[in-house]
Amino acid sequence: MNLEAYKNQIIKKLIAVPDENLLEQIDVVLNGNPIVAYSLDGKSLTKSQYIEHIESISQSVVDGTETYTSEQVRSYILAK
Repeated sequence: MNLEAYKNQIIKKLIAVPDENLLEQIDVVLNGNPIVAYSLDGKSLTKSQYIEHIESISQSVVDGTETYTSEQVRSYILAK
């Protein structure tokens, strides 16, 4: 199959997609900012949003937010 026929085949599939969320995901991929993670409440995060989120957490730590080691978290959970 040549490239033009392949593109036309994909276009026909896109026209038939009834799910708006799926179309939004396709649009995100085509625009170069794919979804790479999901928040705890199920919200999708694009690559740039995820990086911003991680940088925000890092800044919170620098600003003095209390943190816990893996062992502290494990001990807390197992004590319950």
